[in-house]
Amino acid sequence: MSHDGLFREPYLSNQFNFDVLMPAFFIAYVESQLVGLLTVYADDEEAELCLLVALDWRGQGIAKALFETFKREIAAYSIDSVSLIIERRFLENNPNLLEHWNVTLERDSEYWLGRGRIPFVMQKCPDLMVTAAEAKYVGSIAQFQAQAFGNPMDQSLRYAQKAVEDEECLLYLVLNDNRVMASCTVDISSDSNYLFGLAVADGFRGQGIGTYLVQSLINERIADDTRPFQITVESDNPEARKLYERLGFEQQTEVLHVKAKSFVKH
Repeated sequence: MSHDGLFREPYLSNQFNFDVLMPAFFIAYVESQLVGLLTVYADDEEAELCLLVALDWRGQGIAKALFETFKREIAAYSIDSVSLIIERRFLENNPNLLEHWNVTLERDSEYWLGRGRIPFVMQKCPDLMVTAAEAKYVGSIAQFQAQAFGNPMDQSLRYAQKAVEDEECLLYLVLNDNRVMASCTVDISSDSNYLFGLAVADGFRGQGIGTYLVQSLINERIADDTRPFQITVESDNPEARKLYERLGFEQQTEVLHVKAKSFVKH
């Protein structure tokens, strides 16, 4: 990744996949050397793949072999479509990739933003409590996240439950009189504190609650952790991007999605 100047690390967990029994990691070895990795993220029937091949082993069919193995193994599961994740910088440096892989570039993309460890100077609001989520709040979290993101309730429940249980995730809440007003999860499994799933309950948006949550959790993480921060924003959500930039985040990379036309259900 460092050679290619990439920022998006592969997500090495299947906890949010709609079927945790579905194979999610495929690896390629040459003798005892790991030379390739394919990961599968599928919180619904649309799978997103991340493919990495060691620099010295590119152009030797390893990526295609991993993809063909994935197609065979996944045939028994309810996957309707497959997209590959690629950073724009890599695509620009490999302009023949789309044609070679028989894939089409999708319209939407997402920006990955980074921030250093400068704490916020902020006033505490006595009416709002920022705290780690407990299991008793899972239903409330899922309900407003389903509304905020337009996801099915069962999917939102799975997200909330796993985020509370997972030792490599920290789910933060904003509470007012024991009512959940906002939430944000921090993945601490990689080289950055990766923020995702930021949502504010309907009726409380536009009041600075999301900003207060992000500032509070970043200050807490700075006190406990030495890593920088990352967050993503969809390309069609300029208002959210402006918010994150006001909070000190700067663009690191643009992540594109390409549709795998060669994916065929068996």
